[in-house]
Amino acid sequence: MLPSRGAQVLSLAAERQLYVVGQDVQRFGEQARSTVDEALEIASGLNQGPLAPAIAGGWAALESLLTEARDPDEREKVVAASRAAALVACSWPRAELTALSYRIREVPGDALADKLAACASNRERSTLVAAELESRDGLPLVRSWRTGSDVASVFRMKALLADRRPVLGRVRGYLEVSLRRLYRCRNIVLHGGSTGGVALPAALRVTAPLVGAALDRIAHSHLVAGVPPLALASRAETALRMVDDDLGPGLCDLID
Repeated sequence: MLPSRGAQVLSLAAERQLYVVGQDVQRFGEQARSTVDEALEIASGLNQGPLAPAIAGGWAALESLLTEARDPDEREKVVAASRAAALVACSWPRAELTALSYRIREVPGDALADKLAACASNRERSTLVAAELESRDGLPLVRSWRTGSDVASVFRMKALLADRRPVLGRVRGYLEVSLRRLYRCRNIVLHGGSTGGVALPAALRVTAPLVGAALDRIAHSHLVAGVPPLALASRAETALRMVDDDLGPGLCDLID
């Protein structure tokens, strides 16, 4: 079996949901299967499927959810890369701060660890960690095999907190470039009929987790609030423009 490529839609487990596969109308009803279900099925080969179908399915999932006929040029579907990049950029701060919060909770007897243990949600934990980073130089972390990546995460978050809008804009740019590369690789596979390109494995290794992160935010909003994917992407783009404004969202509230 091939190792997982890191595309995870954790909101399905968090909300205790399964996506609907196929068209079993008698069991699920005509309206039960949504475009989100269809996209998740298309992307199901991302983690362990063969290279070419994984690339084609991963991009098709994004394109099916994040494009529409009213786009400036409906033939240029690469706009999905920009919208997916906005979604992932908005979810990045809370995800990284939450991961740090769980590392801190491993520190015995630390006051911050006790405060984090009392938090009821990941949003509260990430907000507390962000406030702690703004008020002091570092965080209490247990030395382990993860120490290097944890320290790197601390430096990334401190850079973000010091200069929020430019850093988020730069991160979104990096994400969009990677997802555009996935689009071009999809064209090589489907239009060029080539499955042996040297760029394909590297492109999929980088973008599979990004596609998973975008689908995770879309699935969460669909399950919890019924927000359509394009509306969610529009909210993400607006949030990125409003960072640091007096009425703008906080770093841990860029996207629900």
